[in-house]
Amino acid sequence: MTVKPDSASFIYFVWVNGLVSERLLVVQPKSHRVQVFNNSDTDNKIRIRYTGEDSPSQIGQLRFTIYNVTVQDAGTYYCQGSNGENVTGCRQVVVVAQKPSTPTITGPASPVSGENVTLTCSSSSRSLPPDHPPLTMTYIWRRDSTLPESSDESLTSGDDLTITHVRRENQGDNYSCQAVEEGLESDWSLGHVLDVPYGPVQILFEGTRDKLEVEEGKPLTVRCSADCNPACTVTWWDTSTQMVITGHREAVLSMPAVDVSVSGQYTCLGNNSHGSASRNLTLEVLSRELTESGVVPIVPVTAACSVLIVVIAFVIVAVVFRRNRTKKGGKVYR
Repeated sequence: MTVKPDSASFIYFVWVNGLVSERLLVVQPKSHRVQVFNNSDTDNKIRIRYTGEDSPSQIGQLRFTIYNVTVQDAGTYYCQGSNGENVTGCRQVVVVAQKPSTPTITGPASPVSGENVTLTCSSSSRSLPPDHPPLTMTYIWRRDSTLPESSDESLTSGDDLTITHVRRENQGDNYSCQAVEEGLESDWSLGHVLDVPYGPVQILFEGTRDKLEVEEGKPLTVRCSADCNPACTVTWWDTSTQMVITGHREAVLSMPAVDVSVSGQYTCLGNNSHGSASRNLTLEVLSRELTESGVVPIVPVTAACSVLIVVIAFVIVAVVFRRNRTKKGGKVYR
């Protein structure tokens, strides 16, 4: 029999092989020594009330009720006759349920990407008496304060949660669990955070593409980073001069003023114990002389075009004027 605190519990004692004496005594648990009579319960009328014998035959029943059950009521109850001997078969275990202990989660904290991971939630019953018969305990899991999706995780048993095909996207996922026994819920466990190691998947350039054109004399700054766990060592490498710039999580290719000599290909490499990746950057430095010479010829060409337009306009005006004059002269001397 399992009851919750502050509830009412009907307790039955069943015995066989004859009738018992008029006086029955409840001797356990040790917190109670309740004397029960068939006709009345003079000592415990408020909380423990005797109901009576249901069948005065060779097989009898004794029934009484404990109101407002507390943890002190938990234990094994026996019946005794006036001779102090236990009545055969007259025995009842009363279990007072309490919320389970706060669970703990065990399982790998750093699973390998692609593997299946099983987390185990463990809690112990706090119901009394300590040696009570087994009670059913169930578990509730959540990820980042929400219930996990069945497509990502599957419950293999009440206390286990299996995460299938761990990916780098699972990095930082926080799992917790709760135990439930006889409808009483434990506190939530501390979080179990997954730390999924993986190598660099992509090398990133901040604010630029794979080819960069810079005017001579201008400054240059290109940041290169890599998404890795643990953090990658990131290195810029000039393939022509063998120049190396190394950083942690990111490396910065920086020049206060570029010149034509630094044109060429640069490689950014990210690597950790789980892999490596690289990306090339082509730098083209535009000469200042070439840039300026490309602007100078525009002036004479524009001037020549303007003169040509004026000349053409003058010629057209002159031709028209001459024709008009010729026509007028013909009329005068006809």
